[in-house]
Amino acid sequence: MASAAAGFRPSYETCFQVTPQCPVEATTYGDYFNLGACIFFTVFFAICFIAQIGIGAWGRTWSFSIFLWIGTAFEIMGYGARISMTRIGTVWNYPAFVIQLLMLILAPTMVAAAISVTFKWIVIYLDPRYSVLKPKWYPWVFVGTDFISIIIQAVGGAVSAGATSGNVPNQKLLDAGTGLLVAGVAFQAANMAFCGGLMVIYWLRYRAGKKRGDIMQGVRRRDSVGTEEGEAAATGLWPETKFQKYLYAIIIAYFAILIRCVYRIPEMALGWGSTLMQNETLFLILDGAMIAIAVLLLTVVHPAIFFPILRKPKKNALAASADAEKKGLQTSTPPEQGTIGAQRGDASMSG
Repeated sequence: MASAAAGFRPSYETCFQVTPQCPVEATTYGDYFNLGACIFFTVFFAICFIAQIGIGAWGRTWSFSIFLWIGTAFEIMGYGARISMTRIGTVWNYPAFVIQLLMLILAPTMVAAAISVTFKWIVIYLDPRYSVLKPKWYPWVFVGTDFISIIIQAVGGAVSAGATSGNVPNQKLLDAGTGLLVAGVAFQAANMAFCGGLMVIYWLRYRAGKKRGDIMQGVRRRDSVGTEEGEAAATGLWPETKFQKYLYAIIIAYFAILIRCVYRIPEMALGWGSTLMQNETLFLILDGAMIAIAVLLLTVVHPAIFFPILRKPKKNALAASADAEKKGLQTSTPPEQGTIGAQRGDASMSG
């Protein structure tokens, strides 16, 4: 018995509660999670999620909302799992350990993907001629690379979780999982920097064109873009202050997520159980708070209200517009009636 006790090694497989043989200091994070902080972030993200469901469904901003919904739901699941690893539960809860690890790693990438979706429509709204890429390629380049990051991080998290599940951690497997996690987060940070760089280039080119007075407006932009996207751009002329608020919101959200990524790279790279990983206060500030700021801004300054180009047009409005163009009604209608008809069409599409 003594030899068995001497050879005992605390792990998620051999420990279920905190005991002298299974001290809290032997866990990956070295302590209980802060109950108040976990409850706060769980409730905070839950409130944001409920608001997002209502606003997103009302505004039909599906491409943006789906990514934001998933990212926020992951945050709820992550902090919900952490609650069970506080003093009211047990830090040796392996399922909760895996859930919080995976969810809090993947959630910010989904929120970043929601921001990436809007870049295409910002370019279309302002003037697509100054973009390095054609607007249709933005989702493929920006969101597509986000998915690569998600896959790398998901695989890394799964491998790391599997490596720590046994009585003795599989060090080679753990190192491989950690390497994948670091690579995934680093890839996300690099991807965000690259996408942000493209948008900076676009903005500089756009401002130069604006100074020359070479910016297309209104219906002229519809002719230049064509298709449903151009229709949305041509009818999406709302108060400029709303658009500016939306730009400020996604810029702040973008940098908040980027700060989180920069923090996560050394946190994972230093290894499991490192001093940085066990510093929960730093995690709550540079991960939890940063994502909370991003999610709050994207919820309050929602594109359904502040950037309605993302709102999916009603099918009947699009069909009516297409039928009118086929029949040549716009060219044969007297000027006064044509103006009124165009206004009604704009209202129906933007709603």
